[in-house]
Amino acid sequence: MEHNLNNIIVDRVLRGIFSDKNDNIIFALNQVQNLSLNSTSESQEVVDAFGVSIMELMRSKAIEASAENAIYDLGLLAAQYGTEKKTATADAKLVVPTMESFEVTGETYTLKNTPVAIPTAIYKLNGDSTLGAKYVAPTADKEGDFTYADGVITLPADVKVGDEMFVMYEYESENAVEVVNSANEFAKMGKMTFECLVYDVCDPETKIFAYLILPRFQLSNDFDWSIGGDSQTHAFSGKAHVDYCSRDKKMVRVVIVDDEE
Repeated sequence: MEHNLNNIIVDRVLRGIFSDKNDNIIFALNQVQNLSLNSTSESQEVVDAFGVSIMELMRSKAIEASAENAIYDLGLLAAQYGTEKKTATADAKLVVPTMESFEVTGETYTLKNTPVAIPTAIYKLNGDSTLGAKYVAPTADKEGDFTYADGVITLPADVKVGDEMFVMYEYESENAVEVVNSANEFAKMGKMTFECLVYDVCDPETKIFAYLILPRFQLSNDFDWSIGGDSQTHAFSGKAHVDYCSRDKKMVRVVIVDDEE
């Protein structure tokens, strides 16, 4: 039976899906909030010899979308950087940093991981946990303050039991993910689809779905990422471009579906 929807109430955005031209999903968000679409246009005013406005000739349209994910999303971050999230495996480990603080209990200390390179320095910690005295590793032409072999640091002679020490180094991990922002990679273009929960004003007890589809959505490289604190939101934005070789020149589709459970 025909159901001619007109007035709707939007509850919230359920998810946002960004996919490539083959509908392979690049990232999926389920914490989308503050979604906004801004539509603008450019026109040329036609005036007579006295400057009286006769009409406007409409020339072009522009649509920008912005939103936030309530929590940080690494898939979104990778797309904004124009790259892909890299996940470590047993066969393809990632080199990752680590920082270890430890209390001296003897003449040596065994690192928790195997460094990819010998640590160049270790530090004694002050009482407020800031870095204090620095001890350097030996080099080809200079003796060092400590030695390292097979994961074990032989501590400097003046370090006493009970001292707090610090060391930073890199090792290979199979339990890590990585997202890299490179100067020669830029934010991706794809299809952005937002699924929203809405209600018909004439039937507020029945949930229906609305889909906002931007077939050619260019993510912006510009965004602010506040690390930690009270706000954990991950902002993103972009522009809807026209499919230049299509006949209908669609930029945005708004589809309401009321036959889903």
